[in-house]
Amino acid sequence: MLLAERVDQIRDPGKPAILTQDQAYLMEQMRSAGQNDHNHWTDGNWRSLIDTYGELVATAFRDAAVRFWREFKPKTRSRGASTNQTSNTVIFGLIGIAIEAREAEDWYKTLTPIEAAQAARYGLAELNGFPVWFPDLYDAFPDTVADVLLTEIQHELKVEQAVGESHYVLYDMAWHGAFARDQIAPALLPALRAKRINPRNLVYLLSILQGSSVPDANIAKIAARKAAEKYDPDFTPIWYATWAGVDPDAAIPAVAARLAALNDLAEQTNLALRFVVALLGGRQQEGRARLAYRTVEHMKTLYLLMAKYIREEEDIDRSGGGVYSPGLRDNAQEARNALFAFICEMPGKEAYLALMEMARAHPAVKSRPWMRLHAKTKATLDADFAPWKPGQVKEFNDARVATPTNHRELWYFAVERLEALKHDIEHGDESIASILQGTDQETDFRKFIGGWLRDHAGGRYSIPPEEELADAKRPDLRFRGAGFDAPVPVELKVADNWTGPHLFERMEVQLGGDYLRDARSSRGIFLLVQVGIKHSWDLPGGGRAESFEALLTALRQHWAVLANQYPNVEDLVVVGIDLTRRGLDTKTVKKKREERKVAEKATKPVSGKAVKK
Repeated sequence: MLLAERVDQIRDPGKPAILTQDQAYLMEQMRSAGQNDHNHWTDGNWRSLIDTYGELVATAFRDAAVRFWREFKPKTRSRGASTNQTSNTVIFGLIGIAIEAREAEDWYKTLTPIEAAQAARYGLAELNGFPVWFPDLYDAFPDTVADVLLTEIQHELKVEQAVGESHYVLYDMAWHGAFARDQIAPALLPALRAKRINPRNLVYLLSILQGSSVPDANIAKIAARKAAEKYDPDFTPIWYATWAGVDPDAAIPAVAARLAALNDLAEQTNLALRFVVALLGGRQQEGRARLAYRTVEHMKTLYLLMAKYIREEEDIDRSGGGVYSPGLRDNAQEARNALFAFICEMPGKEAYLALMEMARAHPAVKSRPWMRLHAKTKATLDADFAPWKPGQVKEFNDARVATPTNHRELWYFAVERLEALKHDIEHGDESIASILQGTDQETDFRKFIGGWLRDHAGGRYSIPPEEELADAKRPDLRFRGAGFDAPVPVELKVADNWTGPHLFERMEVQLGGDYLRDARSSRGIFLLVQVGIKHSWDLPGGGRAESFEALLTALRQHWAVLANQYPNVEDLVVVGIDLTRRGLDTKTVKKKREERKVAEKATKPVSGKAVKK
């Protein structure tokens, strides 16, 4: 009898939860037709049967599969399901769910919690991760699905053996379970604290925890305790890598001490190999640690540590060697080199300084020139400006200036504006230097300079009123760009009102230490104005600047010495405006100042007791 003549029996065999020969045959034909379209047991494409068997047979198969998944009760491994095969009945149920999930509108809303749990149990049997509908099922029934997942994971950990992998829910959650990690991870903390005997299962367990919202501190506390236990070559490196991913300040010195404490050279190398692969991963595995160590300082320390124990002269050279399967050593030396590559790719001064330190301290002397070359190359690349966009080219052609598009360009633009102001005051035919010498108050100069900068902004930047920072401190001026948030702070000082040591301290502590702490701002300007009251300044260390220009030079030289201590500060420039160049000389300014004081004293009303004649 043809299948078309058995449509009713295909749709409903008359008994619940049985898979007939006709249904099994059609299932295999459907799976064969779509085997190259996906990597699961099925995608539920029942329409692929229409061309060969007709629409009546295909729709009967569809209806049978949709009915079947509710009738059949699939077993999970915690309830005795096979660990190495998936039955056709379970696959048939998966087909039914796939069809219904795709074609029934708001399918998840029609399910009861019992049906949702049953669908979740089917989903655990899927090939290569979870079915495509599984995350949506979890979203609709989070507690129900999480309970199914946790039951199976806890069973896996309960029956785990020292070797082998289960490739079951623990594995799937590590690789494909981001949608449910936040909910189930806290429940797995006791399993993480317990003694584990299978390192692969530990890695999967950690992947779930580290890919969740469980706080770093919770993971660090467990990892630190586990890392300090008796050395185990399979587990100790994993715990140190986990610890370094969440608390590198404590973990990196700890792993360095552990490496140094090992007496056997081979054990030292083995710990280093396994640690760096667990931290960063390799060709055949992904690094699962969190990324708190991904700072220039930490990666520099890690690289030098790994270079000490994973020695370059022992590296395996695979160039020209044909096809090979990478081993632990291959993965480790690539992970070690990846730390170096991360630093090279990080923009900014801190990375350059790290490369220079690595060039000085690299355990392999022959590698030091190569490190210095990379540092020089990086400095050259960092010095290049980004290519202009067509609009910027047109703007420059029309106005001979281009609007800054980032913090670095804004800093250069700010320096150029202040240099233009300096030129107007010191050399301009219409200089108002002598008028400005009428005050020595920084607030007056802040108002004047801020106003001049606003008048000459042309919409390319803004100078807001004195802004208060989180610690209640106020930079004198801040340039703000158009369309990006990376201000350039300006610290203004009237040099005549300050001693030399105080000016040096203000530049270093207030500008370099306070106003440039913000991650958005890595470049600043120290702006000095000389009114003409003072003509020399004592310097830190006993020297003396006999002129304003000498003071500026000393400040610039001082910052050049300090710069390496402030890796977060990319650039700091000292700009000085000398009012005496176009205004009154120092002697005249002092005389006028004394005359002004006498006049103010004479006009001040007398209060208190009458003066006796």
